[in-house]
Amino acid sequence: MELYECLQSRRSLRSFGPKAVEREVLERILAAANRSPSYMNSQPWEVFAVAGELRENLSKRLLGVAGSGADVRPDLAFPKEWPGFIDSRIKQHRLSRFKALGMDPNNRETLREHYLKNFDFYDAPCVLFIGMEKSLTAWSIFDLGLFTNSILTAAWAAGLACCPQALSMGYPDVVREELGISDSIRLILAICIGYPDFDAAVNQYTTTRKGLADFVTWYGFSEESAGKPNT
Repeated sequence: MELYECLQSRRSLRSFGPKAVEREVLERILAAANRSPSYMNSQPWEVFAVAGELRENLSKRLLGVAGSGADVRPDLAFPKEWPGFIDSRIKQHRLSRFKALGMDPNNRETLREHYLKNFDFYDAPCVLFIGMEKSLTAWSIFDLGLFTNSILTAAWAAGLACCPQALSMGYPDVVREELGISDSIRLILAICIGYPDFDAAVNQYTTTRKGLADFVTWYGFSEESAGKPNT
């Protein structure tokens, strides 16, 4: 798949087919993502790839904890508030997605079921946990973002779909304990990954994007060159 097409067509999907993700495919994706840039070539990322019975056991434990209403304790705190203009965009996205799924955003039981799906990784056959040493700074979190986007893009090009997940990281101690991950590792993000079920209703929804005029300020460019390819 051509790079621009891949970047523009990639979506976060939340329904997957039963086919397992082959290790050799994941190795190719992760090897490509390993070329991501990082501050001073620090390469802070640590990846924990989980499938099969271990994935099922972990999901059951997380569902049990989340279903009990236990307070979340993420290693990277979830945002509690947003600037007004971003908050409006988030709320509109939420309402649009619920409408596309035929969900009532005021139905607490429906919302609870939707929330708990995070802890079963949307039935994806594989999940990647992305982490780093706890002593590292916010610059390394930025590097993890670059690395994560490389995974998402490479997976899409390989015919796989992903969904980066924050909510499923609400109980990192459970993940560390179940997988035997050192307490020195700060778990930042989960990525569920699998072969997409494009027919699923949840995968019909596509998010909107800001226009360039909403986030780019140009300096030193002529108006005549706008929209024209470089030569």
